[in-house]
Parts: sequence; C-alpha cells; structure tokens
Amino acid sequence: MSDTETGTPEKKPAKKDRHLYQIDFVRLVTFAGVILDHVILGMAPYTAIIAQGAGLILRYTRYCFFALTGFVLTYQYRNRDLHAPTFWRRRFKLIGLPFLAWSLFYWLNKHYQKGGLENVFAIFDDSHTIRLAVKSFAYDLITGHAAYHLYFLSVSMQIYVVFPLVLWVIKRTWGYHRYLLALSAAVQAWFMFQMVRDYPKSFLGLDVSSLFEDTPLGTLWRYLPITILPYQFFIFAGCLAAYHFEAFTGFMKKYRFYIVGAATATIIATLVYFKGKANGAVDMPDPAAGTEEMFRATNVFMFHNVFLFLSVICILFIGGMAWQARRRPGSLADTILRKGSDRSFAIYLGHVIVLSEVMSTTRRWDSLSMGMNILITYVITLILTVFLAEVLRRSPVSLVTTGREREDWRKQTPAKSAVVAIGAIVVGGALREWANTSIGSLIAAIGVLLLWSAAVVAARQLSETREERAADRAAALAEPEPSLVDEIEDPVTDIPVDDETPARVTDKKD
Repeated sequence: MSDTETGTPEKKPAKKDRHLYQIDFVRLVTFAGVILDHVILGMAPYTAIIAQGAGLILRYTRYCFFALTGFVLTYQYRNRDLHAPTFWRRRFKLIGLPFLAWSLFYWLNKHYQKGGLENVFAIFDDSHTIRLAVKSFAYDLITGHAAYHLYFLSVSMQIYVVFPLVLWVIKRTWGYHRYLLALSAAVQAWFMFQMVRDYPKSFLGLDVSSLFEDTPLGTLWRYLPITILPYQFFIFAGCLAAYHFEAFTGFMKKYRFYIVGAATATIIATLVYFKGKANGAVDMPDPAAGTEEMFRATNVFMFHNVFLFLSVICILFIGGMAWQARRRPGSLADTILRKGSDRSFAIYLGHVIVLSEVMSTTRRWDSLSMGMNILITYVITLILTVFLAEVLRRSPVSLVTTGREREDWRKQTPAKSAVVAIGAIVVGGALREWANTSIGSLIAAIGVLLLWSAAVVAARQLSETREERAADRAAALAEPEPSLVDEIEDPVTDIPVDDETPARVTDKKD
C-alpha cells in the first residue's frame, strides 16, 4: 500500500546542501588579511622591504571584496527574477544603517582625538559650529572618509544601485560575455594607467586636460578611488564567474595545479620586480622621496600589480574549493569558519577603532623587533575586534552596527554576560591605571556595552513569568538552524539569499 493510502506522510528527499562554503573560506581569509594589511601600514616604515612586500600581497583584499560582492549577488539571482525596488530596500537597509552609524562614530572619534570630550561638545556651541559640523559629516558620508575603510561600504552601495542593470545585460548578452569581459579589462587597464599619472591630458590624440581642470569631472577624478569605476572589472568578473558557476568551478578544479603554479610564478615575479623598486626607494637620500617611491611600488592601482592580486584571488578560491570538499560538518574548524563568517562584517567595521587604540600602545614597545611587534599588534587587534563583534551581535544596536538582527534574546544568558562584562571592566580599568594604556579603556568600554546589553535582555526575560521564560527558551533552543540549502551569504552584509520567486533555470554554455 502507498503512503497516501495508509495515511503515513510521504517523506521528502533531503535536498543537497549547495551552500558555497568556499566563499566563506575566501571571505574570512580576506577579512583577516585586510586587518593585517592595516597593521603593516600603521607599523612598518617604508624601509622595511619584507613587511612592505607582505603588504603588497595583502592589497589583493580590496579587489577580492568587490569580486565577491559581484559573485554573490549574481549567484543569488542568476536563475531568479530580481525586483529592483525590493532588492534596493533590503540591501540598503542592511548596509546603509551600519554605514551611517559607523560613519557617525568615527566622525565623532576624530573630534574626540583632537581635543577630548570638550572638542566634541564644542560642535554644538552655536549655529555656526553646527553648520560646519553638518557639512563635515555630510562630506564624510559622501566620500566614505569618516574612516579609511568605510569607502568599501560606499562603493558597495554603488554596486547595489547598478546591479539590476548589470544583471539585465548579462542575461541578455548570452554568447558575448567573453567580449564584454575583455572590454571591461581594457577599461580597467586605462583607468589604472591614468590614476597613477594624474588626470588624463589627452585622449585619442585630442587635448582633454581642460575637461579636468576645476570642473565636476575633475572633482570626480580626484575621488575616483571611492567610486565603482576603478573596480568594475573585478566586480564584473565576479558576476560572470557566478553566472557560469558550473563551468567556472569545473575549469578551476580541472586545471587547479596549473593555475596555482602559474599564479605562484606570477606572485614571485611581481615580488622580484617590487624588490628592485623597493631597494631604489630605500637608497634615496631624501626620506620623503623614498616614501613616495615605496608608495608607488605598493600602490593598489599600479597595473602590473593587478596580476599578483588576481593570482592570490585564484589561489584562495582553489583553497576554498579544497576546504568545501574536505570539511567535516560540526568540526571545530567548520564551527570557527561559520562563526567567523557570520561576524566578519562587524569585525571589518570595528577593527579600525581597535587597531588605533592598540597601536597607540604597541608603537612604544621599542625593545621588540618590528616583525614581532607587528605580529603582537595583529593578534591583540584580532582578539579585541572579535570580542567587540560578539558584544555588538548581542546588543540592542546589532542591526545598525552589524547589519544583522540581535542574537535571539531568548537564548542569551544575561548572568553569564554580566560576569564577562564586569571582568572586562575590571581588567580594562587595571590596564588603564597600572599600564597606562588606552587598550584598557577600550576593553572597559566594550565591557560596559556588554553589561548594558545583558541588563536589557534580563529586563526582557524578567518581564515574563517563570513558565513563559521556560517555554520561550525551550522554543528558541528547539528552533532549527537556518537551512543552508540553496543559500549563500553576502560578503558585505552576511545575510542569507533574498527570498525571491525562482525564475527560469539557465543551462547553456558560453
């Protein structure tokens, strides 16, 4: 007898887990890499050739971020219909709110660093200072300059604006994608050639310098690094890789050893060339000239460095594929990777304030070698940033600071949080008092935030009866983890795939 006849519910076959764990791997390594790059930029002098070379390799992170964004968005919508207004509303909420919140925080912090709380309150002295403050903050919002890493969110929002059109073009130009990618590469090469040589003076033999002198176009050119234009190739390449996902991953898997070999050779060749330029910079008698020459050698917009960046991205993706094939669900490594991927956006947003406070102390440790000092600074920054991200995810301000809803208050244990918070406040206060380090102030401040969050959760839980609390907690713990089937998370906002109605499935080869 059939299941229908017997009344036994028919079991649905389990769906294959098609979550792209290789993207989690690439994303987490890249977020860790950008923090190390910022440590090197803040700690290493231009004469430290090895450190500068490591920093050059880590500059891949900028382009990898944008390639991941294009990849993720296209993978989500390659076989789905995209309703642009719905897409924009969801995306801008989850990235726009953190952009506003962190821009305001870093903007206020700049005022605090210049003159303490007195300088912050001076903003509101009179109508004139208020108008200046509004202009200053508006400038930082437009340019993403409230902190040096927030340009990424600004560019990401530009990607969201144009993505519906890009996807429309991709879906209607089947068979021509290779030519579009070649055109995008040519445009990228032109931008990168010009960006390290001031504004264009001529184009196709015509004098165009007047177009860039005291004009809106000239203003745009000065702020080109915070626009989508110098990253368009990597974004578009990510889009096409996702649109042809099966062919792309099949190619990367089949030729992985050749790709890794060629990429490694490219990285070595680029570093050899860099060493020659770096030696010339170090030998310059004028330190200012040497610094400028080293800056050019490690410049993220130098065209010859692009091949190194592409090589690192390819090696990372192949490494991610190996991780996906060998991962053991529930293992320690798997848990760390999934947890880290979930927190990566918050870690990226908060690491700059943590790094600033840590470096204010570690720069005074002259007895340590530079390499050891960089390593210690990096480890401390990473630990404290993860602590900050964990606290923010449990706090009432989680949505506006991390782009994700707060951790379920029913699953939280405010008593444990309060103990950790008090411990952080005590340790932070002791470090501030006895070691005279602002790291202590930072730890104590995070502890205060956690204590406040624990109090809010405790108040919410105590507002219920004992039976209601027990039922709520049991229901929360019984809820299954979000399914990863057919899902991929956005490297910017760390949110699951948008719930859109599936459209036609494309099965073609370019």
